[in-house]
Amino acid sequence: MAAPAANGAKVHGVKVISAVPDLHLMSWNVAGWKTTSEHIRRFKGGLAAFLERHHVDVLCIQEVKLSAKVLAADALKLGADIPGFESFWACNEGQGAQRQGLNGVATFVRQGLVVRADSQPLNDSELDSEGRCLMTDHGTFVVFNVYVPNSAGGMRLPFKMRFLSALRAAMASARKAGKAVILAGDLNMKARAVDSHWMMRPLEVPRLRGLVARGPEPRGPAISADASVAVDAISASWPSVAAALRAKEHRPFETKNSRTGQTFQRWGVYAKARSGEVIRIGPPHDVEDCARASFLVDGVAIERDCEVVLGAGYADATFLLQRPGVLSAADLGECMKKLEGVEVGPAALKSISDAFGDVGTPPAVRDWLQSVLHEDGMVDSFAAFYPHAEERFTCWDQYKNKRHENMGSRIDYILVDKAFFEGHARQGAGLDSHGREPDSPPAALAAATFDGLSQPSSFAGGGMPPLHEDEFFAQFREKPATGIVYTPQQLSDHIAVSLLLSPSDCRLVAPPVTLVRDAATQLCQPHRSARRITDFFLKRPAPAAAAPPAAKRAALGVA
Repeated sequence: MAAPAANGAKVHGVKVISAVPDLHLMSWNVAGWKTTSEHIRRFKGGLAAFLERHHVDVLCIQEVKLSAKVLAADALKLGADIPGFESFWACNEGQGAQRQGLNGVATFVRQGLVVRADSQPLNDSELDSEGRCLMTDHGTFVVFNVYVPNSAGGMRLPFKMRFLSALRAAMASARKAGKAVILAGDLNMKARAVDSHWMMRPLEVPRLRGLVARGPEPRGPAISADASVAVDAISASWPSVAAALRAKEHRPFETKNSRTGQTFQRWGVYAKARSGEVIRIGPPHDVEDCARASFLVDGVAIERDCEVVLGAGYADATFLLQRPGVLSAADLGECMKKLEGVEVGPAALKSISDAFGDVGTPPAVRDWLQSVLHEDGMVDSFAAFYPHAEERFTCWDQYKNKRHENMGSRIDYILVDKAFFEGHARQGAGLDSHGREPDSPPAALAAATFDGLSQPSSFAGGGMPPLHEDEFFAQFREKPATGIVYTPQQLSDHIAVSLLLSPSDCRLVAPPVTLVRDAATQLCQPHRSARRITDFFLKRPAPAAAAPPAAKRAALGVA
């Protein structure tokens, strides 16, 4: 959408620049809506102006981390009643395996553009109870707003696969009912190898020499001469490296904050180098289990009952997690240097990773995504419009300032049914590039850091730098686009993804567009379930603010 008012008008102090009746959908893992919304409310216009400045018609947020009780008690501050919008919530009430208040998704929709909502669309009480999926019906299409479970090192992979299977079935049911499907959210998976920074991509080391001999895949990058030499060195050293990693140990050690003097216990992984010295490899870990699960080289799998299978027997287990001989490019480079004394230069290592790096998603999850894309006919909207974009990520480890190195992953998606995508999706304003070639890594880094305006946290402590006005307003663009919306680092460790739809010669939203407050929809609005004391003192929003502009309603087929 371009704006909710006539061209040139002001809404919450924001000048409306265009009145093109498009529909703009954003999806964003906010990593705790209470904190994120508090940041947003500090700036002029608060949450309402935030939506207008982003030209938002539909905002899907994940990891809201709120219970229904907290939402109902604090609806005003949490933006549940923003004038002109309906909000719908799927909260985790602690009835499943995870504690109350974790996860949670919410969808904000401009009034007049939504028919109904359902916070239990998977038809499975155990899956729905975690607050990970919310469906909103917009007439001709539905939006599934999801926060897919992570694999938790493999321990939740069986649950994740159940969730994904139920989600796919729910989307199929919507199509049978005549609806086009949009899937938006944090999918906790990667579609392509390029959706991870090259240092994070897994390499199947024992196969590297054979892959080099076979040559590059069709349309794949050929490795450099230096990389070919490096592969020979890696292959020759691999038996020794693998033996050292099989004999690795993990044990606690202390780190110290140089500014405060505070000490912390961490867990490290130790292996014996060719020199005989025992050396710590990899980053420090906060918990022992993470250290234990690092640098495993003999295959890892998970049974349906969540039993972990290491080494022998991995191939017969239900879910494969990692094949034997697999290390990330970064871990491989570190092992070669520390254990073998062989330096593999970053250019050569990147060339190897670009040519042979894998997706880094468990095979069962990858198969699910490929089935959704190729069998169900959905389109990865970002990849469709920007097939050659490099290092455009949506999530980083901010405790290690990785956004400022742009070492992240793209795990947030908007997938669209192909016919609907081809009929309505538009690229719009394109990607933020700050004057650089848009598909290039320098452009991606500049976008991630607002061209250097954002500053990293100090490793001496003190937390994230405060969010100042210039950094906050740097996120807003004059016109919307399909792609990525670079929100400030203080708001979340994820940034938003977006989809721009135009009516074309068809209606995007078909009558009726009056919200049907059936039982399922009411369950999605716990903030309306009971009147609050503040309701008696607040002025109701003017009716005119509730509806899209006349031009938009006409273009979308709304009387």
